[in-house]
Amino acid sequence: MEIPKYNGTCHPNEYVKQMRAYCKINRITSELDILELCILMINSSIYIPEDIYNLDKLIKVLSSHPTFSIFKDSCKKKLQVMKYIPEKEGNYTATFLADFRSLCNDAEIYDHKEIKNLLFNTYYSSNEFPRNEFSRNEFLKSVNGVNSKDKIFKAFSDVFFDELKVVKYGSLITLRHVLTGKYLSSCKMKYETGSKQQLVFAGERTNEKSKFSWLLNSCNSYQTDKIFYGDDIYLTNKATGHELYIERFYKSPTGFTEVHCRSDYYYSALRCNTTKHNNTPYVKTGDIITLRSSDFSSDYSNETENFDYPDNYILSSHNSRFGIGNRTFQEVVGHKGRFTENDEVFYI
Repeated sequence: MEIPKYNGTCHPNEYVKQMRAYCKINRITSELDILELCILMINSSIYIPEDIYNLDKLIKVLSSHPTFSIFKDSCKKKLQVMKYIPEKEGNYTATFLADFRSLCNDAEIYDHKEIKNLLFNTYYSSNEFPRNEFSRNEFLKSVNGVNSKDKIFKAFSDVFFDELKVVKYGSLITLRHVLTGKYLSSCKMKYETGSKQQLVFAGERTNEKSKFSWLLNSCNSYQTDKIFYGDDIYLTNKATGHELYIERFYKSPTGFTEVHCRSDYYYSALRCNTTKHNNTPYVKTGDIITLRSSDFSSDYSNETENFDYPDNYILSSHNSRFGIGNRTFQEVVGHKGRFTENDEVFYI
């Protein structure tokens, strides 16, 4: 370790701390010897009076010198122009927050409101980074009423990593049934009864991932980014390229409303409904959700929709099975009424 030097470009407390570390390594234990070294390594352009008898007095002298005011102003200016670009890889968030925190200490900014405002302004919002506007708003909500510096920085980090989990239109997703652990799936086999369209079933996770992978599409032109609860979506199976459809006029093999995939541009608009497990207005990976058809109904009131509406069907599964040839499938159906545990699925 090289001997520390002071020229007005670091905080006096940090300078003395570094000098103590240097002396510790070199087995210099006398406070007077440490003080003497500190004074000797201060740039000669900075005047130090002779009546300095301890390190605390030295810190006060350095802190009252004009060079320290210049240093603090410089640190504050750096904070004001810092921009957070989450697209960077690696440990960028950790490094960014460490640098930000260090600058706050150097500038002696301890007011929680000022720290919040400075962090808020680091979110760079533009056409290139449009998602930052969303993060800015989420950050403000998450630090409302927070008066701990540690919790403010934690909230900033949480917003970023939470944003990575947000499900967006155009994503390829899987949907896992909570109670049975099976995945919403389809294949080119067709029902032998009912519509005789392609099967939709709850299946095991296999190497044929495309069977249980679904492209998440928007039903409206204004839906372009994140999926919020209450949004209408439709699903296209990756393996077949066909859209999921809840068929009101045909019964499933066990007598419920049939769910199938078809290729003639018919699809069921499915409304994403939140559950008691979720705490954000938007859909995230790992959320437990329910899906209800909304092809003919536009009213949305979370889990208290009009359950008697004749064309509202909840996408569901249960342990009932049906067979085609020598294969057996766990059924996926539509049903009316209230949401039950059978209707809950994970976004993965």
